[in-house]
Amino acid sequence: MTALLRLYPAAYRREFGDEIADAYREATDGAGRAARTREALDVVGHALRMRLGLGSAARAGRFLAALAPFAAVAVGVNAVSWATVTVSSFRFAYRIFGASPLALSGAACLVTLVGAVLALTGRWALGTWALFAGTAAIFASQTFRLGLGLQFAVLFTGPLLLLALVALLCPPDLRPALRVRTAAGVSVVSAGVAVLTFGPAVWPLPEPLSGLHIAVPVAGGLLLAGRQAFARLRTAPAVFLAGFPFVALAASTGALQALFLPLVLGPLLAASAAVAIQRRRAGSTPSA
Repeated sequence: MTALLRLYPAAYRREFGDEIADAYREATDGAGRAARTREALDVVGHALRMRLGLGSAARAGRFLAALAPFAAVAVGVNAVSWATVTVSSFRFAYRIFGASPLALSGAACLVTLVGAVLALTGRWALGTWALFAGTAAIFASQTFRLGLGLQFAVLFTGPLLLLALVALLCPPDLRPALRVRTAAGVSVVSAGVAVLTFGPAVWPLPEPLSGLHIAVPVAGGLLLAGRQAFARLRTAPAVFLAGFPFVALAASTGALQALFLPLVLGPLLAASAAVAIQRRRAGSTPSA
């Protein structure tokens, strides 16, 4: 525990170190390895937020919480896109790279997808760690195993890796609430994600509709995030900020085209304008 406490800023450690250590010992007393690992990860995440000034009381922390669900959607859909590319080009890529790098890339996509589903259904801590680990593995496979190079990985996956980190650093008391409460529900959602992932690889869409292979999973992710994700977009800057993950996604997947932008960014821009108008009217209304 001493090593974990050193991750905190010195002033915070002096004031709250004993309390954190006591809480950690109480939570892990008699617990198994999985529980101890989960608690340690929670401490690491909390220490990072304190280092970066991203607590829930700070404006930066609240903006981070507003952005986090949309970041999780974008990172998950990027994994869908990369998995689709891997599956659709398997025969050609197998001859060049062999089975091992493709297996690593596929496993990384699967971990990322599962992480996105878990996070968006309310298992936020476990889901975002899986989201970050899976995206980091995709980055590593592109750089070292598939021979695409560091520049390719930085340009196309680097922004999504940063978004995964944004989701990971969301303040705990501002995390999305549990939405899908049963294992069966999570399985149904995961099956839907699998269909959206492998469907375009088996039945490619015609060129005029090619943007739908990104727009449709984005829409599914936003539905899974639900109303609680949009409820935090209370200011115009927050709404604009929520659109950034999808710009990064579009750039990463090559979906910056006329079909994708209106379907995804159009509603966010309209919501931004509506928020600004509503706040202006509320500010001009005389108080009782």
